[in-house]
Amino acid sequence: MASVTPVTLSDGHIQLDPEPGEEDSITWSVHRVGVSPLLGRLTLRQESAAPNGGPWSRARLYVQVDAPVDSPLVATLSMAVRLSCQWAFSALGISVITWRGPLDPTLRSIVDGGGFRVHSLPHRNAWDGDKGPQDAWFADAVAADAQSRDFRPLTARETSVLTLIARGYTNSQIAQSLGISENTVKNHVRAILDALGATSRTAALVIALQAGLVSLSSRE
Repeated sequence: MASVTPVTLSDGHIQLDPEPGEEDSITWSVHRVGVSPLLGRLTLRQESAAPNGGPWSRARLYVQVDAPVDSPLVATLSMAVRLSCQWAFSALGISVITWRGPLDPTLRSIVDGGGFRVHSLPHRNAWDGDKGPQDAWFADAVAADAQSRDFRPLTARETSVLTLIARGYTNSQIAQSLGISENTVKNHVRAILDALGATSRTAALVIALQAGLVSLSSRE
């Protein structure tokens, strides 16, 4: 494999610092600029070498969360994912980056906000958990997916609400399905419209479909 030298990445708000790792992987620690606490770690691991002699052709992303989970953390780690993938596509000429993880809404929100297309159906027994094989989410990204979006990443709950909107559920049906109040659903819908810069549920759904956040056949 051709040698790959990881670099420090930053957008002025967050910083990814390279850490020592194996030859076929790159690991970054994620911090907010000017603030020392560790937020998480990202690792890109080589899946296959490029046929044209480039360093990598395919890579796999690993995400580790090291701070209490809230919406700002999800948004920050999503941007870190996007930055690392933008660099990898540009510097390494990678054709596709994949991610596979347990059915954890936080991890799904992070990679979704980072530009990955999360497949609507989990893969059966694709994750080796503490209690044996478990179902897992699968996602992938190509260079175009890593371009910055004009909206903030949705939280796990907002994604669930949006998925049910895509199925045609009313606020009352969404509330019943998620076990929350209808007023809470309305608050989530307003937050989704604000996040996507949409003026209606229909407009939000169009934006979400174009961005790959949901599909018309989405299933949790």
